[in-house]
Amino acid sequence: MAVVTAQLTVTDPEAAIGSYQYVRIYRSTTGVPGSYVELTTPATRLHLLKDAQVYYWVDPVGALTYYYQAKLYNPVGALLGPEVTMAVEAGANPLAIVSVGELKEHYLFGVDLTDDLKRAYPDSMFEEFVRAAVDQVSIDLDIPLLPEDVVGEKHDFNREDYSKYIFIQLKKAPLLSVQEVRMVMPGEQTILTCDASWLHPQLDSGQLQVVPGAGIAGSILLGASGAYMPLIYGSCKHVPDIFRVDYLAGLWPTPRQVKDLVAMLACFGPLNTAGDLIAGAGIASKSLGIDGLSQSIGTTSSATNSGYGARLLIYAKKIKELLPKLRRYYKGVRMVVV
Repeated sequence: MAVVTAQLTVTDPEAAIGSYQYVRIYRSTTGVPGSYVELTTPATRLHLLKDAQVYYWVDPVGALTYYYQAKLYNPVGALLGPEVTMAVEAGANPLAIVSVGELKEHYLFGVDLTDDLKRAYPDSMFEEFVRAAVDQVSIDLDIPLLPEDVVGEKHDFNREDYSKYIFIQLKKAPLLSVQEVRMVMPGEQTILTCDASWLHPQLDSGQLQVVPGAGIAGSILLGASGAYMPLIYGSCKHVPDIFRVDYLAGLWPTPRQVKDLVAMLACFGPLNTAGDLIAGAGIASKSLGIDGLSQSIGTTSSATNSGYGARLLIYAKKIKELLPKLRRYYKGVRMVVV
């Protein structure tokens, strides 16, 4: 299994939105004619937008060999559209958090998003600002926003932690799932793969304990070739990198407030660009005079102020208020005492 993104293209959004409101995503693991199961729920179905042609859905436990379909949906009368095949790409696409359509329709509403020749700004520009915003918020909150596969993360053996059922603090959180925990000796020889029923993760904090089905923690080693762990059976208190953990981390699906934070941050680039071009590139005001008649146009643009400075100030204030609250909420002190 791997993280993949399924992509849907709606060729005529205005016609679609006349009959439907949402997009439902389905997946088949047994081929094109296989049995398709809906991945979305009433709370996570994608909203159709009049200015959006492309929609994304991230499957944390997908595969490039799986098949994905989408159906347009209207809850009034439970109206379902025909199946539409979705393209699949490896990894998680940041535009699944905030799409270009959402950015334009919900956060840049009323802004003239054209250049001096009235050509619309390219979607690629908005995409880059969204990607940069997702990266920035991930750094600021110190959490992966999108599902991320972590393979073979190394953790040391400490005798004190081992006696408490192998307490491991994973490097990334929140967790979506823990796939496997292995014990690996020098030379990369796997000596034990822990049973899935032994794994007890705290998803929010990223803490993991390995608790055998019966007995004490030392019984994890029973039944294996007795001589392979002389360091643990002996007096050694610390062995580096003996535990390897495969897990999936990420804040997914994206909570509403985190999505708002990403979107507001992504707006700074387009708003600064649009503000500079309100009256023309580099022009703060202009006037026209003919036969004693004159007309003047002035904007808030200047050498130090953007034409959409008021909206930028509002978004900056909201970001400043929201960021520390989210950081405390997701990275506050959380401990498991044993």
